[in-house]
Amino acid sequence: MLEADVEIDRREFTIAVTLAVAPGERLALFGPSGSGKTTTLETIAGLVAPRRGRVALAGRVLTQTWAPRHAVPPWRRGIGLLRQDPGLFPHLSIARNLRYGAGPQPDGEHLTRVATQLGIGGLLGSWPQEVSGGQAHRVALGRLLLARCDALLLDEPYTGLDAGLRRDLTGLVRSAVTDREVPGVLVAHELAQAQAFADRLAVLDRGRILQCGPPDEVVRRPASRRVAELVGYQGFVPVGAAGSVAGVHPERVAVGAEPGRGLVLTGRIMTCRPAGASWEAEVRTADGGDMRILLPDRPEEGGGEFAITLLDPPCFGPDGVLLAHQVRA
Repeated sequence: MLEADVEIDRREFTIAVTLAVAPGERLALFGPSGSGKTTTLETIAGLVAPRRGRVALAGRVLTQTWAPRHAVPPWRRGIGLLRQDPGLFPHLSIARNLRYGAGPQPDGEHLTRVATQLGIGGLLGSWPQEVSGGQAHRVALGRLLLARCDALLLDEPYTGLDAGLRRDLTGLVRSAVTDREVPGVLVAHELAQAQAFADRLAVLDRGRILQCGPPDEVVRRPASRRVAELVGYQGFVPVGAAGSVAGVHPERVAVGAEPGRGLVLTGRIMTCRPAGASWEAEVRTADGGDMRILLPDRPEEGGGEFAITLLDPPCFGPDGVLLAHQVRA
């Protein structure tokens, strides 16, 4: 079990995070840039000292700010940290980069197996400056896997890589966390990347975890309007009591009036543009509000009014907190 209960002072705010990640569990810290995600990860890794708190892994106290005080150095924590920069040593071959941190007598057969699994088996005799950016990230991941760490921390490690490579590497890390039964924590500011990795999603904003739970639950039932904004809700429409609003998620919309499935609105398509296999439309509702939705087929711009249904939208009270009931037409 990886446990952290820490407070870290920053100029803008104090980060106060409590989390526990079980062996084999994958947790994603998701939130906007500057919310404290990377600082939290670095505190767990021992690179940042908290003002107050405790970090423990598999029963070992790694950080404790009260008596008896503990501050285990990063290289003795048994924690693997993978960042955006692969951090390969330019004076070492790919094989020696992979072996770095694997112990004095690394298993050659295991190294070859990991390299083959990562698709870099033919690069072992090459040098870092001779491989592509995607290959360098695979080498960094291989080095992390060979180190046999007690926990894996990933700080947006695949930013800038193409979608296919991100998907492949995320799958490998997921498997490593599960197969080795070690805690895994990923920092992400893209929701899709966090969802692809995580068993649990923790939404972090200005140093506080606003909600933590299964990714699908967090997206469909955000605990507050702020969480809804962070997980992709593009607008809010007035409903019921004064000050209450329903959240509009662009992917949780059906064309036509289906009152049994959610909240029915009438609107007019103002503009539309391709969005992958769908069409992104800007809709102006009858009460003058604007929202963005995704439709399966190209709608007619500037056409007559048509009905859309917000599928089981979350409803928030005047205080921005999720109400217990869902909104229906």
